[in-house]
Amino acid sequence: MTKRKKTAKRLTKRERKALEGKGKSGLDGLHIHCVACGAHLHGHQFTASPSTARWLRCNHGEKFASCVGCVDETRHRLAEHDRSGTPVQTAAAWH
Repeated sequence: MTKRKKTAKRLTKRERKALEGKGKSGLDGLHIHCVACGAHLHGHQFTASPSTARWLRCNHGEKFASCVGCVDETRHRLAEHDRSGTPVQTAAAWH
């Protein structure tokens, strides 16, 4: 009997979406920006320990990226979006 090689574990669709996100500040060709300050974020910042970036959801279920230091401001912007129905006011992107 020969032993089979184990294939690398693949991420589920839900896990991929959790890493990639969606929405205006979501993943556009691996290009993510913080909603509040516009800083460029990398995917590994969301999964690092400790993480330096987070995904936040509005009441509509869309995900938006935020630096850890900007979480309060991002939540404020998402609350305004949820209350008024207008698009989330995102900061200008910078690198």
